Amino acid sequence: MDLLFASTNPGKLKELRRLVAGLPIRVVSPDELPRALPEVEEDGATFQANAEKKASTYARLAGMAALADDSGLAVDALGGAPGVRSARWSDEEPGPAPASPVCDLAEAAAAELGPVAGRGARDERNNDKLLRSLAGLPDERRGAQYEAVLAVARADGSLVASVAGVCRGRIGHARRGTGGFGYDPLFVPDGQGGRTMAELSAEEKDAISHRGDAFRRIRSLLERLAREGA
Repeated sequence: MDLLFASTNPGKLKELRRLVAGLPIRVVSPDELPRALPEVEEDGATFQANAEKKASTYARLAGMAALADDSGLAVDALGGAPGVRSARWSDEEPGPAPASPVCDLAEAAAAELGPVAGRGARDERNNDKLLRSLAGLPDERRGAQYEAVLAVARADGSLVASVAGVCRGRIGHARRGTGGFGYDPLFVPDGQGGRTMAELSAEEKDAISHRGDAFRRIRSLLERLAREGA
């Protein structure tokens, strides 16, 4: 079964392709479609609302089954922020100059290399904002969790199901690690010896991540849809 992944985020796409390994499913990215699809505005108040909207809209426009993800970081001390605004958090309130010169270099790369580099620049700004927001707080007040919702829709756009996954941890005091994306260099998941998500191998991350958790909950449904031909 061909399954459209309703996201242009290369990090998420890479994770999903690892997670579906062994299933009779070929993951298709929007870039592989014969015609470009319009962006779907993520204007929902919850991860579930955004994931379901993206899955249904992309499936209907492409005429094929679609899986959508909406995910982000919820920090206890920030009242659950950045939440659904995780990806664009720093755009809302730029604040003072970046705490890391990496941001300036990333911005220059974005201008030269396009959206992938631009996403990296935004990740750096988001991480800088997170560090500033939690400055001075001890570990016991830096609790947080990654949250993800995966939604599946049939080719006609009808929603089949949506499931949630969570990974609990805390926010570190400095970036560590080179893997992953987003807030991974700052997120320290529980039970991993104090390593950040960005310090884990791909296999270790998939075993404990919010997206991996959600995928395991929806795997049997995807297997059934593949048998039915969705």
